[in-house]
Amino acid sequence: MGKKEDKEKSIERFYALLKALMDELLEYAPKSKHVKMPYNVSYGLIYDDRDSVLFSGADEKTGKRLYLYNVRIIGKMFEEMREKMLEDKTTETLFRWIADVCSLYIRPFAYDYVVNIQHRGDGAAERTTRQIVRGFLKKLTSDPELRYVLDTIRDQALDRQ
Repeated sequence: MGKKEDKEKSIERFYALLKALMDELLEYAPKSKHVKMPYNVSYGLIYDDRDSVLFSGADEKTGKRLYLYNVRIIGKMFEEMREKMLEDKTTETLFRWIADVCSLYIRPFAYDYVVNIQHRGDGAAERTTRQIVRGFLKKLTSDPELRYVLDTIRDQALDRQ
């Protein structure tokens, strides 16, 4: 396999990981009873040159509210942590990055719900975000049905051998 194919496969796996994390976290969050997710919305990933992590708007065809996360910013976070991940002989740095991504995904909804609906402060919203992410990471590492999320990373390591 050439260098270009390796890079394309890595990019596909990165997108697959981000999408799987987003889908599972946004499904887990309302079940955790800490936050109510907005209904009639769509979530997705977008590559954009602007420095915003989250873009929102309305889908012209369906009228659904649309939340798009900027893969460029998330990828930049990954690259900044990559050296630490490679040096780390444990999975701690990888899971710290996964927790950061999950916080990015859920923080807007936690803040909206806790601050605007429950009329509590920013500190409560931050604690709620941490609780959701902590619970999700525990489920991610213990629930056999969520193995596929981490298998996208594991498969890449096996391909290199």
